Amino acid sequence: MQGPSRQLGESSQWEQHGASLGNAGPTARGASLILWLSPLDERHHCPEWLQPFERDTLETLSPQRSQEALRSRVLLRRLAARVLGYAPQTVPLRADPGQPPRLQPSEGWHLSLSHSRGAALVAMARQPLGVDLEANSRSITPALARRFFSSQEANALDALELKRGSQWAQRQRLHCWLAKESLCKLLNQPLLPILKAWRYDPGHQVLIHGRGQVIPCRVGSSGPWSWGCCAMAPARISLWSGHR
Repeated sequence: MQGPSRQLGESSQWEQHGASLGNAGPTARGASLILWLSPLDERHHCPEWLQPFERDTLETLSPQRSQEALRSRVLLRRLAARVLGYAPQTVPLRADPGQPPRLQPSEGWHLSLSHSRGAALVAMARQPLGVDLEANSRSITPALARRFFSSQEANALDALELKRGSQWAQRQRLHCWLAKESLCKLLNQPLLPILKAWRYDPGHQVLIHGRGQVIPCRVGSSGPWSWGCCAMAPARISLWSGHR
């Protein structure tokens, strides 16, 4: 994965952050997960890069949602173009409504994207993955956690709030939410059952199902944003932030 990283790092506007997903040692199988976190602005406004059915779908959204959806797909095309050596407008990307984005043919790569409040996180890997992005200012209240998380997890967060304070607990609740949103995209399943059935363990970087299944998951922060990433197997993460 060093080739794509060097290409992505050509501009001084980029910053690279290394991380791991789960217990990813030097012998971890599979390629690294490549994540790009970037603000969405006019540099990503290229509607001519989208397929006609994608543009038709955007017309059904509110202006703000339509703009973010357009620019996040353009960002994903730019990442895929750099990794695969294509021109961005020729990347064979499918982004059907309600379905995860994919390459046709896939060439062995899996994709994921998330956008929130003027920024996007796009990702590629040689294994299935899911990502989620939220502003650090998003509030996951104790009441919201008690409503959607398991009672065990919500009670544990409440207890830690008494010990560590409300600011720390708010951050942990947001991280739990991010982890589960990214798992929702990895498994392509509805969010609500995942919120209740899975518990995030930040110390071991995993999500744990009530029946014992474990999936690697990493949550991190970059500037005013926090992100989550899940994959089926431990891996190294190459996170790039900023503009090209």
